[in-house]
Parts: sequence; structure tokens; C-alpha cells
Amino acid sequence: MRKVLIVDDAPEVRRMLERTLSPLASEWEIVLADGARAALERLEQGPYDVVASDMVMPEMDGVQLLSQVKARYPGMVRIAFSGQSAKGYGVQTAGLAHQFLEKPLDVRKLHSIMARSCALHESLADDRLRRVLVGLPRLPSVPAVYQELMQEIHSRDVSLKKIARIISRDLAMVTKILQLVNSAFFGFRTTVSNPEQAVALLGSDAIKALVLTTEVFSAYEGAALPGFSIEELWQHGLAVGTAARTIAKSEQAPQSLVDDAFTAGMLHDVGRLVLAANQAHEYRRMIALGDDRRMPGWQAERDVFGTTHAELGAHLLSLWGVAETVVEAVAFHHRPEASGTDEFTALAAVHVADIWERRQRPQNDAALEEPDAEFLRKTGLSSRVAAWMEMCASA
Repeated sequence: MRKVLIVDDAPEVRRMLERTLSPLASEWEIVLADGARAALERLEQGPYDVVASDMVMPEMDGVQLLSQVKARYPGMVRIAFSGQSAKGYGVQTAGLAHQFLEKPLDVRKLHSIMARSCALHESLADDRLRRVLVGLPRLPSVPAVYQELMQEIHSRDVSLKKIARIISRDLAMVTKILQLVNSAFFGFRTTVSNPEQAVALLGSDAIKALVLTTEVFSAYEGAALPGFSIEELWQHGLAVGTAARTIAKSEQAPQSLVDDAFTAGMLHDVGRLVLAANQAHEYRRMIALGDDRRMPGWQAERDVFGTTHAELGAHLLSLWGVAETVVEAVAFHHRPEASGTDEFTALAAVHVADIWERRQRPQNDAALEEPDAEFLRKTGLSSRVAAWMEMCASA
């Protein structure tokens, strides 16, 4: 049984949480702590899968607590929650908490987040993935421009002008973003000629995705990849990101989810690039195996490497501090049922968009795959797939 530690210093809130969370008792051992110091003592006494903490507490607040939990127990899922008075904590917990919830806690949502986060963390902690990572001679580090961009985006006085100024210092980045913003993928009627205008039109989340994708692809430019096209992979990511965004918009999802769908779509195959660039011989063997046995590429990867590009890419993005909702979509885009989610998220959009886009191209393995029927049934989305694919085709 998994174990969760809920931290809140108010006795009446703890009593309410005990009643509210009782439906989870069949799957989770729920432990309540009356403040941050009590929580740290509890954590020292035994392992927990999840810690969920209120942000506003005396002596040591939720930010300080989660900072210590992250340092001492890096594999533990961290959830922050707050009432109306602690709205500003959302920015402060970026990078500390995997998820941020508002009070009063929605039990169904909390349960979904705990299950999904644990499934993701278990996937990224797999020993087979660790063995592949140890054998990689070159794993790209978080891009400097992306780090600076994230700091600006999370600052209290964020401005599009400052974001544009950061991007403008990198000529290759400016060129790529202007090329993309003027492409058919975005459908703007006017020609965009400067970075500030591009940022204003695309928004900060799209810019983040483009910057991150451009830099990680640039890290492998010129690498010897026989039979493997970086440009095709880039174009596929852009097409899937655009299609996933279309799907999310059609579901009237909040803008944050629409942005996550685009980002995850752009980055969902980044693990393929890392494998192909670092393990060229094994990657060619994997392609031959998939062709011989008529199996999807990700299944052939599992046979050859013991893991897949999805898990490898998700691990890389997790190390870089990319939002967990995006990491989840990347990790499970070929097998969403394993994610534990039972609602529409960026994962559903990317899963369907990826299959749709690969079906548009000859000589690909998409014909070997169908959208995950059990996942779609569980999430109540089965009837939407045909309409989604039609929207992607006409977008």
C-alpha cells in the first residue's frame, strides 16, 4: 500500500482532511502531520511515496518544508496546496512541487495526481532506464538560454520585452523562431519580423517549448546518424505539438493544458534523438528488428535497450525541471494506460496526435498502432478520437 503524508498546522483543517480523504484509505495509508517540523520527524521514521503540504504555516512554511524534502528525499512526490490567501506561492513552488492544488482539496483530483505522479516516478526510476543512461557518453545538459528564460517567466515582473531580449542574444534561436512563427503551422496572416512580435503572438509557453526543442536539437547537429533525419524528427515534433494543441482546444481545456499539450508534442520524441546520437549501432539494430518483426519502434527499443525513447526523454526533461504534466505526456505517449490518469490531460492529446501524424507519412510504424482503447474507455474519451483526427487533418 502506498503512503502519503498530509501536512497542515490547523487542527480543524486536519480533522476535515481526515474525513475528506477517508475514501482513499483502501489504496493509501494516510498520515497527518501538524506542521513542517512534525512532518520532517515523520519522514525520518519511514518511507513515504507522497508528501502534500499546506503553504502557509508558522515557524517553517511549505516552501521551506518542500525544499528540505526535495534535498533529503528527491524521489518523493511533492504536492503543494493553499487557500485563497496564498496565491503567490504558485510561483515560489515552481521547481519544488510536482503539483499545486487549491483548497478546499478535491479528493478525486488529489487521488488522480497522487496515482499519476507515483506511476511517473516509478517509470523514471526503472533500473533498465538507469543502465541505458549510464552507458550514454553524451547527455545534453539543460540549455543556458532555457534556464534564463524560465527565471524570467517565473519572476514577479515578467515581461514579453525581457523574454524577447533574452532570445535575441542567440542569432540561431531568433532565426528558428521567426522561421517557425511565419510557417503554416501557426497560420498568422501577417509576416512576423522581430522577436518581440513573435513572443507576443506565440505566448511564453510556446516560446519555452520552441527554445528548449531548438537547443536540444542543436546539441546533436552534425552527429553521424545513418538513416536518421534530425530535420524530420523536428518537423514531426512540431506537427504533433500543433495537433495536440488543436485537440486540447477542442476539449475547451484551460490554457495551461493547451500549452502543455503543445510543449509535450514538440518534445515527445526527444529521447529518440538521444538514443540515435549516442547508440548509433544499437539504434540501427533496433530499426532492423522492428522491420523484421513488424512491431512498433518503441517496442523494438524495449527489446534492444531495455527501455524506450519515451522514458529516456521524460527522464531528461524531468532533470531539466520541465513541468510534470509535460513529462507525464512524454513518458507515456505510447502507453497512456500505464499513467494511472482517468481524465483528459496533455497525455491524451499527444497520444492521439502522434498516431495521427505518423499515419500521414509513408513507411512508418503508425499502421501497427491504434489509440489505447482501454485508456480511452477509462477516461471516457473513446467517442472523441474520430473527431480529433478529423480536426487535425483540417487544421
